[in-house]
Order: sequence, then structure tokens, then C-alpha cells
Amino acid sequence: MRNAIRTLFLLVILASILCATKSFAFDRSTPPRERNAILFSWDGVQRDHLKECLKKNELPNLAALIREGRLVDIDVVGHQTDTKAGHTQMLTGYEPETTGVYSNSKYRPIPVGYTVFEMLQAQFGKNSIATIMLTGKSHNIGSLGPDEVNMPKKKAKKRERQIAAEYGEIAKLKLQKRQKFAAKKAANTNKEGEPWYRVKANFTVWDGDKSRTADEVGPKCLEYLDKYGKGRFFAFFHFSDPDHKGHAHGENSKEYNDAIIECDRWLGKIVDKLKADKLYEKTIIYVTADHGFDEGLKSHKNAPYVFLATNDPSVTKSGDQRDIVPTILTSLGADIKKVSPKLPGKVLME
Repeated sequence: MRNAIRTLFLLVILASILCATKSFAFDRSTPPRERNAILFSWDGVQRDHLKECLKKNELPNLAALIREGRLVDIDVVGHQTDTKAGHTQMLTGYEPETTGVYSNSKYRPIPVGYTVFEMLQAQFGKNSIATIMLTGKSHNIGSLGPDEVNMPKKKAKKRERQIAAEYGEIAKLKLQKRQKFAAKKAANTNKEGEPWYRVKANFTVWDGDKSRTADEVGPKCLEYLDKYGKGRFFAFFHFSDPDHKGHAHGENSKEYNDAIIECDRWLGKIVDKLKADKLYEKTIIYVTADHGFDEGLKSHKNAPYVFLATNDPSVTKSGDQRDIVPTILTSLGADIKKVSPKLPGKVLME
């Protein structure tokens, strides 16, 4: 009898532990149309470098996310491995021939209705789901209009200095070379405006066109969760630090590595916020990158190897960058067959 009571007591304790654990995990039984989602972009994080960090236990928050769900390989195909093209495909699911965004220097505004934010609003209604885009770069995820792109020479020089400050490799160029770079960029830039110029007005929140560190972006993430967490939301949070440090110091540098660790630190803070607000059970988290980095170099000219980490265990397949949007839409209960033009990617779930 005493053994039976002890066994029952242990079972009760085990059940309590399991229940407590469940309360801090994404609940797959939540109906898709009641789920939230957050997509993180860790700008410029190379897949192999990320996996090395995980092996060294340097990314505890990402590792915890992966234990709940999956880490799958994502390849960047069909466009330049740079910021404009990578984020455009990541957030539309379309190829450059559809969006007009081929690279940092060859682009036009994304057509209205072609972003994942607008797709969600079209299917669920603007008042039924908040769409939030928060970025840490001022130019390559920019929304300048034609007048700003074709700015006077004096303003253009000021703009070029801002770009030079953002990118270590450009900042090292001599003044003459920087001027040639600016002239070349102006010649290649489509005069209609930057990629997010036409679509940003359709989002609940557009918080872009600013160069910010993780410690500036992170608190804004928490603010938006406070403001919109009471209703349904889809948020995109962009951390630019790895890309900046990679350009300045190289892919194998301590600075690049530390920037990835800083992204993980803020991931942990945001997850803690979701748990404290009892939102985590119904919130799918995705972490990816717009492009990788050339091994050991300060560039990403041929860097197509990235990743998708998530707390959703139903994500089981590797794929390419076009697959991220249809996967998110399906996870949130949207019908991808109703999206026009047809999305070329596949769903990465079972």
C-alpha cells in the first residue's frame, strides 16, 4: 500500500512538471487562425557559423527554440546574396522577376499586395491581425520615394556618408572611390523608389529607415508586443548587427560571433516577454537570415547558405528562401491557393 501511494505521488509530481513544461511551449493544438507569429531576421548570419555557435553552447535561447521545434537548412537561390533581395524574397515569397528587386543596386518598389503582411490582412482583415515591420537598417531595407532617391547632390553626399558609416568595407575606401561608388549606385538605382516605398502604408506598423543596433531594436520589439499582444499579430523583427560586424571585421572574427550572440540574447528577452504575457503558447517563432557570409571574408558575394529555426515541430523540411512565406501563411491558417500571383515556394511542414 505504501509503495502504491509513493508511486501515485510520483505520478502526480511528474504530471505537474509536464503541465508546467507545456505551459511554456508552443501549443500545436491552438487553431491556426488563432495563432500569432514572429519572424526574426539575423542579418548576414552564415549557416555553418550558426551551427558552430550552437555546438559551443553560445546560443542558449535559439537552442531552446530548436529543442521545441526544428532547425532546417535554407538556401538562397535566384538572386544576389544581399540585403535588399534577400529580405524582399523572405517577406514576399516571390522571385525578382515578380518583385523587381534583384540586388542592392538593381531594384524597384515591391508591388502593392505582394508582401506577407498584406496577404495576411487580405485573408483575415486589417482589424483582425496587426502586421508589424521593425528594421535595423536605413537603406537596404528602405522605403525612400522617388524624390528622396533622386535627391540633390548635397543631400546625396550626406546619404552616401550614412551608407559609408553603415558598411565597414565602404568606409575604408578613399573619398574618390566612394564618389565613384555613389555615382554607380545612382546610375543603377530605379528612380521609382526603394523596395518598401509603396507597400509600407498598408502595414499596421512600419518602423524602418533607421540604422539601429540590437540594443535599440530589442526594446522596440518589447514595446510592440505590449501594444499589440492583446490581439492577433504577425511581426517581423530585424537585427542588423552580424552583417555590420561581418563587413567590418570578417566572418571568422570575434566581433561577428559576438553579434550573433547578441541576437540570441534579445531572442531570449522577447521569448521571456511572450511567456510572461501568456502569449508564447500560441505564438510561432521563426528565425532566419537574408544571406550568409563568404567564409572568412568581409563580403557576401556568394553566400547562399542560411537556415530556419522555429519552435514549431511540424516544420520538418529543408528548402529555399521562397518557402518561408507559404510556410508562415499556412501555419497561421491562410489559404495559399488564394494568394495571387501564385507563390512559387512550398510549405516546409508535414
